[in-house]
Amino acid sequence: MTPISHPPTLVLGDLHHRTSAADRAISNFSSRCPRVVLLGDFFDDFGDSPEKMRATCRCLRTSLEDPNRTHLLGNHDAAYLLPYNPQSACPGWTGEKQRIFDREMAGADLTLFEVAKEVGPWLLSHAGFGPELLEQWGIIGLPAQAQREWNTAAREEWTPLFDIGRSRGGRSGRGGVLWMDWNSEFRPLSGLNQIVGHTPSRGVARAKCLTVAGAHRALELQNPSADLTKLRLPQPGSEFSSVNWCLDTVMTLAAIIEDGRIEIVPI
Repeated sequence: MTPISHPPTLVLGDLHHRTSAADRAISNFSSRCPRVVLLGDFFDDFGDSPEKMRATCRCLRTSLEDPNRTHLLGNHDAAYLLPYNPQSACPGWTGEKQRIFDREMAGADLTLFEVAKEVGPWLLSHAGFGPELLEQWGIIGLPAQAQREWNTAAREEWTPLFDIGRSRGGRSGRGGVLWMDWNSEFRPLSGLNQIVGHTPSRGVARAKCLTVAGAHRALELQNPSADLTKLRLPQPGSEFSSVNWCLDTVMTLAAIIEDGRIEIVPI
C-alpha cells in the first residue's frame, strides 16, 4: 500500500482569542505550508470580553471556509457548540458569550470541526488519546471513531471524549481527547505519535518520547532559542516508537510537519 502523501502542514496550538498571532503565523509560513491545522480552544481567556468573543467568531467563521485548514475541537469550543450537553460544560463559558456565538456563527457549517486529524505518522487532537481509548477502539481509524463519538455527544449522550481527570478537577483517572492533562496524565504509547495542545506553558514546546527499547525521554524547547530549525529533534522511526509534542505555548511556537518529520518554529 502506498503511504498517503501530505503537503507541508503548519500546526498551531490553542488560540484563546489570539487570532492576530494565528494570522501572522499562517501568513509567514504560507509559501512553505499550504495546509494548516489548528488544535482548538479558539474561545475563552481570563477576563475576556464580549468584543473579543465577537471578533474571534468572525475570524473563525471566515477560517472555516478555507478548505486548506483543519479546525480541531477543544474543550472550550465544545461548550459553545453543545451548550445543552451538561458533559461539555467548561470554565470560561458564559450565557452572554453563548448568545454572541449563536448570532455570529448562525449559518456557518459547524460540522467542519473535527476531533482528530492524521498528518503522515502524526495524530493531532486537542489533548490526546490515552490507553483506555486505544483498548476500546484500537489504533487504526482513531479520527473516525472520535468523530462518531462527537456525534454521540451532539445527541446529548455520554461520551469518553469529555472525561475529566482528577488533575483537572474531574473524577476520571485520565482525561479524554478534549481534557487530558499533559503534565500529569499524558503518556507516550508505542506506535502512536501525537501532537496536542490544552496544557499551557508560555513559550515552551514540550516533548514526551518512548524509545524502541522502552525508555522514556522528555524534551523542552524554549523561545527564543539560538536557532530552533537547526536542533536535532526526536522523530518517529527506528530510534523512537512514540514521539509526542504539546504545542500550547500561548501562541509563541508552532510546528511544521514535512515528509513525516516535525520542526518547531517561532511564530
